[in-house]
Amino acid sequence: MPDELQLAAGKVGLEKFRRHIFLCAEPTEAKCCAREQGQAAWVFLKQRLKDLGLVGPEPLVFRTKANCLRVCVRGPIAVVYPEGVWYHSCTPEG
Repeated sequence: MPDELQLAAGKVGLEKFRRHIFLCAEPTEAKCCAREQGQAAWVFLKQRLKDLGLVGPEPLVFRTKANCLRVCVRGPIAVVYPEGVWYHSCTPEG
């Protein structure tokens, strides 16, 4: 019988995802950008992935809102795995 962790991962559908985006969106200390700017980037990311059909019944991209990615310059900062590619200035306008 699957353990609790396997059940939780199954509910999220982790085995279907091809990419994982971490976005510094709610920093405790706003070093790379204002907290409001990070939150706006998060809202934009969620909608953009939906518009592109990358989330939903057959999700391809998993997203995680991070507190801080420790690259505190020209934020919001994002990293995409499995490639490990980093992005700066991740704003709706950027």
